[in-house]
Amino acid sequence: MIVAADPDPAAPALEDVTVPTAEVDLGVVEAPLRFAAGEGVALELADGRRFLDTIELRQPGDGQVLVNDLTLDDYVAGVAEMPSRWHLEALKAQAVAARTYAWYQAELGTFAARGYDICDTVDCQAFVGAAQEEGDDGDRWRAAVDATSGQVLVDADGAPILARYFSTSGGRTLPNEVVFPSSGPRPYLTGVDDPADAVSPYHRWEVTFTREEFDRILGRGESLAAASPVASVERLGPVDEPGADLRVTGRDGTEVVVDSVDLRRFVSSVAPELYPDRFPTARSDGFRPLPTTLPSSRFEVTVGEDEVVVSGRGWGHAVGMGQYGALGRAGDGADHTEILAAYYGGLEPTTSDAAPDRVRVGLSRPAVGSVTPDSPMTITAAGDVVAERVAGTWGVASEDGRVRLSAPPGWGQPAEVSRTEEAVGVPTLPRAIAVEAVTAVPGLVALRVTRAAGEVVLERSVGARGAGRHVTVWDLTDSEGELVATGTYEVALAVTAADGSVAATPLSVDLEVPDGATAADADGGTPWLAWLSAAGVLAAALALLRGARRRTATNELDGPIDPERAHPRRSR
Repeated sequence: MIVAADPDPAAPALEDVTVPTAEVDLGVVEAPLRFAAGEGVALELADGRRFLDTIELRQPGDGQVLVNDLTLDDYVAGVAEMPSRWHLEALKAQAVAARTYAWYQAELGTFAARGYDICDTVDCQAFVGAAQEEGDDGDRWRAAVDATSGQVLVDADGAPILARYFSTSGGRTLPNEVVFPSSGPRPYLTGVDDPADAVSPYHRWEVTFTREEFDRILGRGESLAAASPVASVERLGPVDEPGADLRVTGRDGTEVVVDSVDLRRFVSSVAPELYPDRFPTARSDGFRPLPTTLPSSRFEVTVGEDEVVVSGRGWGHAVGMGQYGALGRAGDGADHTEILAAYYGGLEPTTSDAAPDRVRVGLSRPAVGSVTPDSPMTITAAGDVVAERVAGTWGVASEDGRVRLSAPPGWGQPAEVSRTEEAVGVPTLPRAIAVEAVTAVPGLVALRVTRAAGEVVLERSVGARGAGRHVTVWDLTDSEGELVATGTYEVALAVTAADGSVAATPLSVDLEVPDGATAADADGGTPWLAWLSAAGVLAAALALLRGARRRTATNELDGPIDPERAHPRRSR
C-alpha cells in the first residue's frame, strides 16, 4: 500500500512556479561550434535526428558542414546496413566489416579537407546515428557491435582492408578488379562460390514487360531507340560478367550494342517513370517490390511474341561479403569469424592499436536548428567554452557566415522547482508511484529517494531537461534494483542548474511492502516501468522502445530468422 502525505504547504505548488518561455540570446559566436554530451549520450536535432556523443557545426551558412564526432564502436552502432532482426553471427560479421570499412575510409582521407572521415550515405556506409539502435530490434545490433568491439580485418601489413559488402551474390561473388577496375585486384576480394546466398529473395529474380512497354522504354534512349521495336536481345558475355555487352536487334535489323550495366541503369530509371504503377515489380515471393526495376546487371533477356522477360540474379555489386550469404551461413552454423574468412580470402578478425578510437561522420543533411541533449553537455565555439553541463534545447542559426546561439528559457538562473507532488492521471503498475514537479530553469533532473532518517535509497537521473513539468515513476526499488522495505520515504524531483545550484522539495510517502515481495513480482515478472517524461504516456512508450543502450546478448539472439522478412539496405 502507498500513502502519500499532503504536500508541504510552505513550498511552491506546481502552479506557483512560472515557466519562462523566452529564449536567452547569447549572440553571434565563431565556428566551429561543438555540442559535446559524451560517449553514449544522444543529442537530438530540430528535425528529430539523434546522434551520439558530439555534434560539430564546422561551417555555417552556404556549404554548411555538420559532423558527428563519436567513438568508433558508437559509429558502427549507427550504421544501418543489415536488418537488426537477423542472426547474431551475421550481425557480428557485418559489424566487423563496417568497422573495418570506416577505418579504411579514414586512412584514405577522401573527406579530410572537409573535416571528417566518412560520409553518412550509401556512397560510404548508410549511417543514421542513434536511431539505429533505438529502433526495432536495435538491441540485437548493439549486442553484435559490443560483442565484436575493436575487431577489424587487416592485410599482411596490418593495414585495414577494403571491406566491401553488398546484398545478394546470386551464387558467386566477383573479383574486385572486375567490378571496380580503378582500385585493382585485392587478394582478399576474389570471386568465391556462395551457395548460402540461396536464402535471398533476390538470389534469382524475373521481370516481365509487355512488348509495348519494353519497346516504349527503349524508345526513350538515344541509341537504343534505333532498335525499337525490338526483335531480340543477346548477351555477348557470361551472365556472371557484370559489364558484359548485349546486342539489341530491332525488327528492321538495326543492331545496337550496349553495356549491361548501362542498360540496367537506363531501364531502372525509365520504366518507373513511364509506368509508375508497374515498376519495380514484386519479388517472386510477392512480399515486397524489387529494390529497383533490374536489381543487378547479371541478367539475360528473352524476347517473346507478346512479352519480354528479364531473368537475373543478385542485388548489388557482388564484391566482398554477401549479406544474405552471411545470413545463410549463420543459419547453417557458421560463426562470424568463419563468415568473414569465407568472403575475405581467409582473413579473420583481429584487434589493432592502429585503429582509430573515434571517427568523424559528415552528415548529408546539415541543417541544425537546435540541439537537445539527453544528459548535460558542454558547448564550445572556436575552441572556447561557452557553457558547461547545460541542458534543454539550444537554438542554432546561421548569420552572415557565423552562428547565433540561443540558450533555453530560464538558462543562467539559479535552480528553482516546485514541491514534488503525486502525479494524477499517469498510469502506473500497482506497486509504483508517479510524481511530478515544475522547474523554472533547464538542468539535470533527478529522482531522489531517502528514508525519513536521511539515508539515500535511490538517486536516478531523469535526464537533461528544459524548464517545465516533469513526471517520473518510482517503482519502489533502491539503487541495487531491490524492493525497499516498509517505511516512510521522502521522494523528490531535484533540478541542478547550470550554476551548480540544486533545488528540491520532497513528498513524504508511507509504504507497506508485503513480506517476501520482490522487484520482479509486478506484472507477471516484467520489470517495473523505469520512467515517464513530461509528455506522459507517449513519451514513456518512446522510452521503452529506445530501450537500454547496452544489453547483454542472450541465447534468443541466435534463434532462426525468417530471411523472407529481412531486407538489407543498399551496400558498398
